[in-house]
Formats: sequence, structure tokens, C-alpha cells
Amino acid sequence: KQWYQRRVAITAGGFSKSCINKIESSNESSTKSSPPGDVLGGFPDMPADQAGFMKAVEEDANRRFASRQRKEAKSKLRKEKGNEAFKRGDYLAAIEHYDVAINLAGYMVSLYTNKAQTYIKMQDYDKAVEACDKALYIEEDFTKGYVQKCNALIAKSCYEEAVQCMELCLVNCKGSSVVQKYLEKARTLLAIDTDNSAALESVTPDNKKEFEHLLNKLGSDKAFEATIAAEFMMKSLENSASNRRLFRALGGLSTVTQQLLHSPEHSLHVLLFSILKLVLTSDKLTLHTWLYLDPAPSLVAHAKQHQFRFLLLLLLQKLVFSDDEEVTSTFLNHWTDRSLTQTFVGCFKDETARGMTVLVLGRAIRHDAFLVRFKEDLLGLLKQVSVHIPLVLKEDISEQKTWVAGLSGLSMTTGARRILDHNFWQNFLPLLDSVSCHASVVNDLLAAAQNFALDSTALTEHGTAISSRLVEMCGAECRSAPLLLNRVLEKCPNTLLAEDKGQFAALLKVIKGRKTLDEDLSIAVKLLTRTTAVSEQARKWVLKYDILGCLIDLLEIHEVTDSSTKTATAILSNAALCCAHCFQDVSVCKKRPVSDVDMLMRHAKADKGAAIQQNAAIALARLATNSPVMLERLRELRGLEILHSRFTNP
Repeated sequence: KQWYQRRVAITAGGFSKSCINKIESSNESSTKSSPPGDVLGGFPDMPADQAGFMKAVEEDANRRFASRQRKEAKSKLRKEKGNEAFKRGDYLAAIEHYDVAINLAGYMVSLYTNKAQTYIKMQDYDKAVEACDKALYIEEDFTKGYVQKCNALIAKSCYEEAVQCMELCLVNCKGSSVVQKYLEKARTLLAIDTDNSAALESVTPDNKKEFEHLLNKLGSDKAFEATIAAEFMMKSLENSASNRRLFRALGGLSTVTQQLLHSPEHSLHVLLFSILKLVLTSDKLTLHTWLYLDPAPSLVAHAKQHQFRFLLLLLLQKLVFSDDEEVTSTFLNHWTDRSLTQTFVGCFKDETARGMTVLVLGRAIRHDAFLVRFKEDLLGLLKQVSVHIPLVLKEDISEQKTWVAGLSGLSMTTGARRILDHNFWQNFLPLLDSVSCHASVVNDLLAAAQNFALDSTALTEHGTAISSRLVEMCGAECRSAPLLLNRVLEKCPNTLLAEDKGQFAALLKVIKGRKTLDEDLSIAVKLLTRTTAVSEQARKWVLKYDILGCLIDLLEIHEVTDSSTKTATAILSNAALCCAHCFQDVSVCKKRPVSDVDMLMRHAKADKGAAIQQNAAIALARLATNSPVMLERLRELRGLEILHSRFTNP
């Protein structure tokens, strides 16, 4: 009774608000008297006053915190020892260390996932799942717990449960790329397993037995026997999608991968790579199956062997240049280690395989995830590619064509352009001369050069020679030359003005008698407008080759032409502006016929766009300023009012 009264008194003082170390007394213990000095039951020598009580609580909390810290430190030490044992491959020792760590600090969820990973290595998948479940019981939103559980379920071939595990993770945890990746993997493996089962059910027992026998022969240690089996297998797979599914369902990809690793026979490898090229690009599930078999060791091993490099590159080319973009993305997204870049490096060391390596690399490097993931390795490889660009001139046309296609792919990546910039432009004209007889290769090279010119610092050193050559090619109606020339002149605006090497005669060929307002004509007129605006010498060359007369004829021919298209508007407005530049010379204005005023007036008044109207008005103003005859004709046509309306400062 006395104990009860004192407890009521303490409660009235406000101590009941604290929930620290709250003790529920059972009915049996409540009938017994409290031990001497026990104020609240379970707190020996607890002071009755509020200040003393709070001090005791604080001391108790500090003792508990210090004890917990000591246990955590010991637990982390044991965890580190377990990690070291895991790295050594001593999995039993690792499990022992993790168990001790868990006994010390069982609330540390990473201990359970480390233990699960060790069990996965030991192929004890049930215990791995159990360890992950304990971690998720403690911390429901622990992503790594779901991931390790998913790995264990996949290893057990429980794909449906793995999908459910990652779907639950998606609900309980914040969505991340890791979660999505494992969920996609589990779903893909479930789809593969379902399709494999369907493939096995769709064939007769005799067909299945015959196929299994052929696969056994394919995996034979005897090279001749395996080669004969590979020939039969290739024929059976070529025209039969059902046989390709059965090949995957019966583990054919595993047999091929193992044979590639261990067999030294070249003829067998040719057939095995042909089988891979066929099955991997015809079915996405087969490609996923192959990637999950971890083909990296096989790729790296073949890249180190001269006789197998080209076969390997043909397979990689088939995958990265697939008509199905999803096949390429699947292949390139799979690699998280450096094995694929090591494969490229190994292949590039072979002189006969360099062009093909650059071709495949040029396509792969355009994939952003691949570029970001292996940036350091790729930078080193690109530097090697840059050094070898001059050597391409010594190769035959077939190798040069392959190199040009590869450079075209590399030119689409900023980092690659910066590394290759100097050597590309230094060897551009010699390489252009070397492939000049092959129009498709020339166009590929010019297309690559357009990309290289975007952020080039080395182009200015070679701008004059390159622009002169491109002007000649414009006259030869090379479709890509005008586009590249326009880009070169954006970087090097005065390159056409260094000296007359026939570039203006070439531009005359593009413009003279041209009736179609196409892109080539647009670029040629734009170049003339740009050069005549800044150079008196350029204006003299325009007059020398009678390009001015051609521009006037162009404006007369297309007075009634629909200029609603962007290209047509650019051509006519630039032609009028180029004429205005040439009309700065008084002697030129005095030699022109009065009909020029009539034609320019019609363009200035016509509703063909503000650019054409304004530039035609500028040309009229120049004519009228430098020739009294032209001024008089302009007055007769009431053209001064038109000029005034087009611009305020004539």
C-alpha cells in the first residue's frame, strides 16, 4: 500500500510522460511488495524527486548508448574480417564472422545481405533468401536486400518469385535505375524460361532426342567431330525459327560459348561464330540468354588471338549494326565491366583488324551509356586511333572504306572529335584524293568532315586548301561538298580570298544556267554573298567570271517563282544582296543596263518575304547612288517611295 501511494505521488508529479524503460507488472508480481529502495519497480535506488529521476534516466541512456557503440565497433570489425574472407574465397570463415557480427549488432541490415551474397557463392540459395528476408524484416525499404534476394531466386530458377520480389521493391523503395534493371532482368528471364518450356513442349520426343545428340557432338573434345556437328547445326538453324528456339531451350548457347573458349580449331570457330550471328540477331530472348551466360571471357580471349580477331569483330559488327535498335541497346547496355573495351583494344593491335575495330567502335561509342561508363578506356583507344590515321593512306581501298565509315561514326561524338581533330584535318585532303574514284566513300568522308568541323581548332591551318578543293567539287556536283564548304567558311571566313585557284570559276559552274532552286545553289550563292561583303578582290573575281550577270539572270528567271520555301527565299535574297555588294563599284553600275532597275523593283515590291524585298531595295539604292541614269529610271517607276518604306537609312 505504501509503495502504491508513493507511485501515485510520483505520477502526479509528471513522471508518467516518459516512456523510457516502461515496465508492465504482471498480476502476480503486483501482489508482491516492491523490493526495498525500488520506487517504480525495476529501478533500484531510484530517487523520488523529479530532478533526480531525470538524471538517473540520462545516465542510464548514456550507459546504453556507450554499450551500443562498443558492440557496433566490434561488429564492424567482424564485418571487415568477413569481407576479407569473402574476397579470399574462404566463404565458411566469412559466414562465421558475419554471424558473430550479427550477434553483436543484429539491427545492421548490411550484415544479412553480405551473408546472403556469401551463400550465393556457396550455391546455398535457400539460406541466401532466408538472410535477405531477415534484413527486409528489420528494414522494409532496404533496396540491397531485395536485389540480393532477387539474385538468389534467379540462381534457383525461381523467376516468377524474383519478379514479385522486385515489384515489391519498386513499391517499398524509391524507384532507381538499379531496381528497374533487376526487375527487367527478372522479367526477361521469366519470359525466356516460359518460351523455353513452350519450345520443348512443341517438339516430338524423337526430334528433341536428335537435337540433343547433335548438341552433344557439337560440344565434343574432338575438333573434327564438333566441326561436322556445327555444319549440320548451322543448316538446321538457318531456315527454321522453331529450331533456333529449341537450340536455346536445350542450352546450345552454353555449348557454343564453352567450345569457343576451349577449342583451338579455326574452322570450328568460323562455324560457331556464324551460328552466334544467326541466332543472336534473330531473337531478342536468345541474345539475353547469351549475355546472361557471361560471354566476356570468351570475347577477351579471342581478342588476344590473331586468328580469331576478325571473326570476333564480324560478330560484334552484326550486333552493333543490327537493324533492330533494341538488339544494339541490349548488347551495349549489358556490359558493366571493362571486358568489351578490352576487346576493342586487343583487336586494334592487329593491323589487319584496325579498320573493322574503328568501324564497330564508331557505332558503339554513339551509345551514351557505353561512352559514359567506359570513358577512360575509350579515351586511350581513341588516341591510338588518331595516331594511326596517317597510316590509312597506305591501305587498299577496301580498308580505307572501312576506316572512313568508322571515322564517320566517331565524328558524331564530341570527345572523339576533339581527340582526332588534328590528325583528321592534316590527312583529310590526301585521304580524299585516295578515295576520289569511289563516290560513296567520298560522301562518307565529307559527311564525317562536316561533324569534325563543328568544334574543330585545327581546321584553320588547312582551311584555304580545303575550301579551294571543295569549291572544285561543288562544280562537279558532289552533293556533300557544298554543305562541308559552308561549314568550313563558318570557321574560316576568309579562306576563299587568299588567292584565285579556280574556286570562283567552279562557283560559276554551279550557278550558270541553274533552273532549280536547290541546296547546292543556295550554298554557292551564300558563299559569294559572304565573300563579296568583306573583300574587294572577291568582287573583282565575281566580275571577272561574269558571276554578277548570272546572279541577275537568276533573279530575272525566278521573278514569278514561288519563294515560299526556305531554300528559295535564301537563294533570291542572297543573290540580291551579292548584287548590292558588287554595285558598290561606280564603274560596274554605269555598265549595267537600265532593265536591272525594273527587275529589282519587281522583287522589292513583290510579296516574297521581307529578306528578298529589303536586299533588292539595297541593290536598287546602290545602283541609283552610283549612276544618274539608274536614278532617273527609279524616279520614273516611283521607286524612291518603295525604298523609303523598306529601310529608313538608304
